[in-house]
Amino acid sequence: MNKSLSGAGLCTAIGAILAIVGLFSPMLDIGGMGTVAYADVAETDAYIITALAAIAVVVLFLNKAKLALPAAFGAWLVLLWPILKNLGGDDGGVIGEIKDIVSDPARKMAEEMTEKLFTNVLDLEWGGFALLIGMLLMLVGSVVVFGKR
Repeated sequence: MNKSLSGAGLCTAIGAILAIVGLFSPMLDIGGMGTVAYADVAETDAYIITALAAIAVVVLFLNKAKLALPAAFGAWLVLLWPILKNLGGDDGGVIGEIKDIVSDPARKMAEEMTEKLFTNVLDLEWGGFALLIGMLLMLVGSVVVFGKR
């Protein structure tokens, strides 16, 4: 077991903890609803990101630092998935309309919140900043740790 973390390992651990705190903290002030956290509208995604961030920290302490990078990338993928899946454009036609009708309203809200997270950075509450800074620190730290090993 690794008793001490390098500077990059510490950066990864602090980023992961900051990201987890940000997920469950006030993120956006949405008119009519008040201030909401990412976990309020995308509970499953928040738990997946939390698990991946925790894995990134645990593997550092288990001397398996190369596994921190896939965990960090996975967390980013989960966070960005609502934006990435819409890059291909609208399906259009009957199938697209059916998907819109039966899609989960909470999921639509999570997609809108993720888009706001990256397009209206100045409107974020402290939890949004904690999430973004934590995710960046976790990714950068894990890339550096991966490169050193």
